[in-house]
Amino acid sequence: MKPTVFLVDDDPKFLRSTTRLLESEEFPVSTFSSGQEFFANYKPGSPGCLLLDLMMPEMSGIDVLQRMRALNWSLPTIVMTAFGSVMSAVKAMKLGALDFVEKPIHRNADLKQLLRRTLKIRQPSQEAQREIQQTGEQLRTLTDREVKVLNRVVDGLSSREIASEFGVSLATVNSQRASIMEKLEVNSSQSLIGLVSRYQYARQLRSASGLTTKTRRG
Repeated sequence: MKPTVFLVDDDPKFLRSTTRLLESEEFPVSTFSSGQEFFANYKPGSPGCLLLDLMMPEMSGIDVLQRMRALNWSLPTIVMTAFGSVMSAVKAMKLGALDFVEKPIHRNADLKQLLRRTLKIRQPSQEAQREIQQTGEQLRTLTDREVKVLNRVVDGLSSREIASEFGVSLATVNSQRASIMEKLEVNSSQSLIGLVSRYQYARQLRSASGLTTKTRRG
């Protein structure tokens, strides 16, 4: 069975337009108007990824992720919202989401690449393995101090909060964050969190122990 994008959103117009967009890029799509409909119809183990709206009535995207975790379902998930924030991204990713996109996704030039990367993350292809290896190599270029800052960013802390915790200046933390983002080739906190989440997920699928990196001193 070809991997499918399982799209969950309560807005019928958004479902129709996004389905057309994804199908024009040759992504098979299956749509659901609520979390309840998704759980009633999705067959666990079906290959693909979940494109999940966070802001839905009755059962929110966070509720969906919590129930998936309780059911022990393993489906690579990208969350989306029109009201994006680092904290909402962190909360979703702590529940297993791999990445975060802001609506309107039609303006997101990276969506196609993100979906392809997410769809293949469970496939033991050489290309997927190379991407995991590349991310691991990038993470190993971080200094000990940068790894500590990265861990706090992934936890959802702001630069000011990190500076206060570590007893350093805000300028120092901002400089370290800029260095981290340059080394990992990302341009936003959400992308940074997503990169780490995908790496952890891929490592776990390969029976690894999670994110472990050998870093340079500094």
